[in-house]
Amino acid sequence: MKSVLAILFAATFGIQPLPQPDGPLEPSVQNEVDHAVSLGERWLAAHPPATNAPAAHVPSGDLFATNGLTRERIALKLISSQRAGGWWLMETNAAPTRLALDILKGL
Repeated sequence: MKSVLAILFAATFGIQPLPQPDGPLEPSVQNEVDHAVSLGERWLAAHPPATNAPAAHVPSGDLFATNGLTRERIALKLISSQRAGGWWLMETNAAPTRLALDILKGL
């Protein structure tokens, strides 16, 4: 009788594999990444670079402080730092937004 209850108990809770650092993102995180990329691309499309403006400069180094983080932590960090308008860091400079989108697309 105890073994039947144990089997029923185990069957009610599906076993979820632990996320792997180099494996695919968890579906809810991937959904948020897709949404952030969509917002960022819309913002970039609405703010084309001026033809006579100098090239936007992105500071060297780890701009978003993602070195040493797992893919999922990078995604969460970038998603949480995106502004409601779809841009990152500076609304007047599209370079950080392009960089963040490149990172998110590479995850």
